[in-house]
Amino acid sequence: MRVLARVLLAAAFVLTGPALRAQGALSIQGFGYPGGQLSTQALATGGAMAEFDPQSPLNPAALGVGKRALVYVQYDPEFRSVSLPGSKVSTTTARFPLFAVSGRYGKATFGLAFSSYVDRTWTNTFVDTQVVSGEKIGSRLAASSAGGISDLRVGMSWTFTPRFVVGIGAHAFPGENRTSIGRLFDDSLKFGNFSSSSTMAYNGAALSVGVVAIPVTHLNFAASARLGGTLRIRMGDSTVLGEGRVPGRYGVGLAFDGLPGTVFSARFNTERWSDLKGLGSTALQLHDATEAAAGVETIGPHLAGQTTVLRLGYRDRGLPFSADANTVKERSITGGVGLPLARGNMAVDLAVAHAVRTSGGISETGWIVSVGLAIRP
Repeated sequence: MRVLARVLLAAAFVLTGPALRAQGALSIQGFGYPGGQLSTQALATGGAMAEFDPQSPLNPAALGVGKRALVYVQYDPEFRSVSLPGSKVSTTTARFPLFAVSGRYGKATFGLAFSSYVDRTWTNTFVDTQVVSGEKIGSRLAASSAGGISDLRVGMSWTFTPRFVVGIGAHAFPGENRTSIGRLFDDSLKFGNFSSSSTMAYNGAALSVGVVAIPVTHLNFAASARLGGTLRIRMGDSTVLGEGRVPGRYGVGLAFDGLPGTVFSARFNTERWSDLKGLGSTALQLHDATEAAAGVETIGPHLAGQTTVLRLGYRDRGLPFSADANTVKERSITGGVGLPLARGNMAVDLAVAHAVRTSGGISETGWIVSVGLAIRP
C-alpha cells in the first residue's frame, strides 16, 4: 500500500504536464495556484496595499491599522481560457479564499484569519491510443484534484505610537488533496476500465513578524517576513509521503498619502518556494518567485450619501510551479470600488483582475472577480 501511495502521488504531479496540452491551465500546476492571500481591497490595487491591509493575512502589524472589530468574508470566482496551437479551452474555478475576524483591546489588536494558500482544484483529460494484446484501442485518460493548502493565522499587533506598530503571527498550514486518475477505453466491455483515487493531507507551521511605520509625514512604510517550519504530506492520516518546509516570505511596501483623498502605493515581495523540495515528486518544477505591484486608491463619487473609493493597480509576478523548466509569468491589471453601507458599519469591496500568464509558447487568460464583505460591529 505504501508503494501504491507513492506511485499515485507521483503520477498526480507528472500527469499535469501532458494533460495541459488538452485541458487545464498554466496557473494550477504542482501544488496549485497561489492567489497571494489578498483581500478584495488589496487585489484591486494589484496587491500594492497588501502590507498595510488588515484583512490580508500577510503583515500581522497591519492589524493595528484597523480601528474597530471586524468580520470579513470573500468570494473569488475565476474564469480562465488557455490558448494552445490550434485549440482553446475555457474553465471556471470558484474560490472562497479568505475569512477573518479581528478586535482591539487597548494598544493591542488581535486577529484570526483562514485563507487559501494554494488551490489545487482542477480536472484534466486527454485522448490517446494504447496497444493492448497487440491491438490498438482508443482511450481517454482523466486526472482530477480537489482541495489545496490553507493558512490559519492567529495574529497580534501592538501600537507603540500612531506612527509605529509591530506585529507577530503564528500560522498553521492544514490541507487536503483528493486526487483521482483513470483510463476509459472506447471498447470498455472488452478491455475494461481503470481508475484509482487517493487522499493526501498536509500539515505545517510558520511564524510571521511585521512592522508598519511612518518615518516621514505622508510616507508610510511596512515590512513583513514569514519564517517557515516543517511541512509534511501524508497519505490519509498515517503514511508520511514527503517533508519540506513552509516557504519563507519577505515583503516591503510604501504608501504616499500627500494628496488629499488619494494614496499611491507600491510593494515588492519574494517567496522561497524551493523550500517545498522533498514534499512532492522529483519531476515537480519549483521556482522561487518575486512579485512587484503598484496601485492607487482615491475618493470616488458619492452614492446614497456615502463616499465611495476607487482603486487601480498593476501586478507582475512569477508563479512557483510549471510543467517544464520554463517559469510561468503572470501580469495583471486590476481595478475596483469600495462601497460603505449602513453608516459605515458595513462595506462591500468589488474588484476585477485581468491576468495574462505565459510559459513556453502557451498563454492563459484569467478574469478574477472578487467580492469582499466587511462588517464592523
